[in-house]
Amino acid sequence: MKLTNWINRKLAILSLAMGNVEKNAFSLTEEAFVTNTTQQQRHTQGTVADDLKQGIITEEVKNLRWRTYKVLQETQGLTAEIVGYDEDGMPIVKTKRVNNTVGLKKIKLEPSDTYPIEMVVDNSEIIISSHEAIDNKHIELLDNPEISYNDNGEAISATHGEINSTEYFAMNKTEKPIIIERDELVKFNIETYTKKLHIRKINDSKRLLEFYVSMYPDEFNRTTRLFISDIKKAIENPNQSNMLSMKTVDFVSYKTIGVNDFLEFKYNNIEFDKITSYNGHYVIKFIADVELDGVSIFESHRMDTLDKKYENKEKK
Repeated sequence: MKLTNWINRKLAILSLAMGNVEKNAFSLTEEAFVTNTTQQQRHTQGTVADDLKQGIITEEVKNLRWRTYKVLQETQGLTAEIVGYDEDGMPIVKTKRVNNTVGLKKIKLEPSDTYPIEMVVDNSEIIISSHEAIDNKHIELLDNPEISYNDNGEAISATHGEINSTEYFAMNKTEKPIIIERDELVKFNIETYTKKLHIRKINDSKRLLEFYVSMYPDEFNRTTRLFISDIKKAIENPNQSNMLSMKTVDFVSYKTIGVNDFLEFKYNNIEFDKITSYNGHYVIKFIADVELDGVSIFESHRMDTLDKKYENKEKK
């Protein structure tokens, strides 16, 4: 495993955890505030680690978050290679930055359109945090153990509720990177079945969006057969399928071929173009206007005072 890949993964996990701090802080209910005031002071209270755990936004938390984001940005596309060893036997490491557009040359394109490829979005599932995945039922199960008492009324043991394998895997909820907004409920959500999304550049303001979905049904998911059947109907008569109706398409790049990580892209005024078949996939095509074209999700968390300290090489 490459050292930079390991560091990037750990930093990404940390940044996502810190990103949830702000959401948790602003979603606290009145009950939560009341409960906290009755608790005894923790021995770690006031530390950055405790602030992160409790969802408290402080200046130190903001600075830590921005420093982490800066490291993530600076290490994007870097690879490390051991080129030798010094006289003490320590490895000599050479780093280089890889052009993230190189991979686009290997992408096979559906040939009915000739627009150049701009990026390829991997729509693999993302497992959300365990805290968010566990619902109230399972939290209650774990937080309220069954207590056994002796004849004198003294507690002698406590058995926490158990979660079986079926419940555990049901708790590991996932979501996909591509988010589609609609004005109406649809029979099938294309993004649920999309393996990858090709973005091809028509001009400066318009893009061709190509959703790749497998032509073969999943034997473990009977709804895929119905979905494929609906695609076949849409090929013959697109007006009969409401799944082709969408308002916006939005995603944040991560391991997206052609662009840097952590950039937000959003498209609107989406019009259905056509459905073709290519290389074992149905390719569902739309023409859309660009609303956001690679806006860094970190910019809203920029700490100008910290940046100035870095520029002036000031001590912490």
